[in-house]
Amino acid sequence: MNLLRLRGTVFRRDQRGFTLPEVLTVIAILGILIAIAIIIWLGILERRRVDAAANQLAADLRFASTSATNQLTDWRVVLVPEQAGENNYPDYYLVRLAQPYDPKVPGSSAKIDEYTPPMPRYFPANVKVRDHNPDLKDASANTAGLPLPVPTQTRTLEFNADGTMAFKSGPNGSVCVTIDGDPQRRVTAVSATSRVKIKEAYNESPCK
Repeated sequence: MNLLRLRGTVFRRDQRGFTLPEVLTVIAILGILIAIAIIIWLGILERRRVDAAANQLAADLRFASTSATNQLTDWRVVLVPEQAGENNYPDYYLVRLAQPYDPKVPGSSAKIDEYTPPMPRYFPANVKVRDHNPDLKDASANTAGLPLPVPTQTRTLEFNADGTMAFKSGPNGSVCVTIDGDPQRRVTAVSATSRVKIKEAYNESPCK
C-alpha cells in the first residue's frame, strides 16, 4: 500500500507543469531573441537595397559611357541628391545629348536629343544619392529640360564621345549611395578611362 501511495505522489509531481514565473521568463527570452533577429534581418535588407542601388547606378554609368562612344555623342547621368526631398521624383536621369558638347568651344551648347527623352531611374525604397559636397553642384544649364522639383540642385557626370568623362571640380566622379548614412557605398568613375568601381564606405572613410 505504501508503495502504491509513493508511486501516485511521484506521478502527480511529474504532471505539475511549469509555474507562471517560468513561463514569463521563457516568453521574455523569446521576445528578446525575436527582436534581435528582426533588427539583424532589417539591417541585411538595407545592405542589400544599397548594394542593388550601387550596382544599378554603376551599370547605368557604364551604359552611358558605352553609348557615348558607340553613338558619337555625349551622355549625361544627372543625379538628384536626397536633399531634393521629393520621394516621387527620380533619383537620377540618363540623358542623351543631341551632339558632343564642349563648354570651352564658343557657341557650343548642350541640347537634349529630342528623339531620346531623358530616362528617369529610381533606386529601391529609401535609398538615396548622398549630397556630400556643395562644390559639386550643377549649373542650371546642365538640367535644362529635365522635370525636376523646384528649387533643386543636381550633380552631373558627363560621358564624352572620345571615351572620357567630365565631372565638375575633380578628375574623378564619386557618388555616394546610402540609406540615412548607413550603410553606404561609393560609386567612382575615372575621367580618363570612364572606368566605374564600387567601394564600401566604412566609418574610417565615409562618403563626405
